[in-house]
Amino acid sequence: MLTLVVLWCVYWFLQALHYWEDDAWIHLEFARSVAQGKGFAFNGRVVAGDTAPLWVLLLVAVHAVIVKWLAAGKTLTVLGAFLGFVGVYGFAVRLARAIPSALDAVLFPAAMVLLVAASPYTCHWLFSGMEPMAGAGLACWAVLLATCDRPTRSGLLSGCLLAGLAPLIRPELTFLTVLLLLPLLGQWRRLEGAARIGTLALAALLLSGPLLCWAAYSLHAFGHLLPNTNAAKRASPGASVVRHLVSTYALGFPLLLAVGGAGLVYVAASVSRVRQSLTAAVKQMWDPALPPSGLPAAAWLMILWTAVASVFYVVNHTYVQTRYILVTAPGLMVVALAAVLMWSPRVGRAVYILALVEALGVSLLIARPLVQNKAFNDQVTARLATFMRNDLPPGAPVAVYSIGEVGFLSEHPIIDMGGITRPDVLPYLSDRPLSALPWAQSLGAQYFVGMKPQPKASLVYHEQVRFASWTLNPARYKGTDPLELWKLETPQQRLF
Repeated sequence: MLTLVVLWCVYWFLQALHYWEDDAWIHLEFARSVAQGKGFAFNGRVVAGDTAPLWVLLLVAVHAVIVKWLAAGKTLTVLGAFLGFVGVYGFAVRLARAIPSALDAVLFPAAMVLLVAASPYTCHWLFSGMEPMAGAGLACWAVLLATCDRPTRSGLLSGCLLAGLAPLIRPELTFLTVLLLLPLLGQWRRLEGAARIGTLALAALLLSGPLLCWAAYSLHAFGHLLPNTNAAKRASPGASVVRHLVSTYALGFPLLLAVGGAGLVYVAASVSRVRQSLTAAVKQMWDPALPPSGLPAAAWLMILWTAVASVFYVVNHTYVQTRYILVTAPGLMVVALAAVLMWSPRVGRAVYILALVEALGVSLLIARPLVQNKAFNDQVTARLATFMRNDLPPGAPVAVYSIGEVGFLSEHPIIDMGGITRPDVLPYLSDRPLSALPWAQSLGAQYFVGMKPQPKASLVYHEQVRFASWTLNPARYKGTDPLELWKLETPQQRLF
């Protein structure tokens, strides 16, 4: 099974060789700015437009060894994938202890790695230049180190370091870091020796240091703590975040919806038993020597973390993207299958086979053409960026929604109409596609990437891009849309 995972990953690496997500280009632009000593800046503007500063710094570190940015980025995605899968394997080894069938327990870790690798969201994001699989692996390792039944000083300090770094790789991991405070403190209580106070001080420094350092930099450089994406990635006012969240899980991880629904029914029917299991898990977090009762503490941490993150998405009215849930889903998949196998090995095997077949089918029918189309579109956008760099007046700003690739490759002045680097556009955004155009022109925009913006705008560049969104209709991936660059009306043209 692990050999199949390796071969599967090689296949998807080749599929995604020319694919780079637009948000990943944003990572690259920030990384290049940091490498040049300009701080976290995009298109020359120091701005809080990146939610994964640790990933940016890792890009800078790999770039120090591999000079070409795209090659450095692909190398980092391979390392992130390795961290993710090893984390899932280690987490599954821990939960396999609770599976009654000896054969199932032996096969469980490799089987879970295969199932996570087969997910369409994994296939899509694994080598896209983004950080979700690395974040998932880091979460698994942090939970494992925080719930060791035989605490050690090195394990405690490693767990504190991972928990401290976690919020800098994905914002959702901040909630996990808070949840890990109790088991990490429980680990420290079980240590022996005269240096316990010194260990506690060092653990506190490792746990809080990374986030405090980034917070201090954010206040100094940006004037605030939260990244701009916290507001820029919100759903439209009338949209249902709950409905979108459920549909996102249904496409990528239907097993979690099925097991989660069955779990809610079980909770309603056995409230006292579930309360007893959760209470035992909390006690085990405080005293790792206690034996588990039902689901172990590591499993409950994954469940609680996902629940808290989901509540945050709803309260914050976040437009949940597929990569957001990929951070929590791998560990939660392990918990879900382990719980089913604990209840009934026969049902657990059947559920696993169905989930694997479904994941492989969706990945090949939907994720594969999506990745292929995005790779094609990246090459088209690269030609647009070359045109902007070579043929437009050097100081003429271009208004654009997808800022990553055109910003990194063209190095031409751009005006972000999506709000990631310019949050002052957010009040002007609405359901009308061009509602923010007057705002962009007030900042000097002379060109616009998108549909024809004005009656007297003139077309200066045109190509076709392929359909590149998630859909249950694979035939749509054969469709195309225009990619156009328009010269906006001058004040004289608007007057006459």
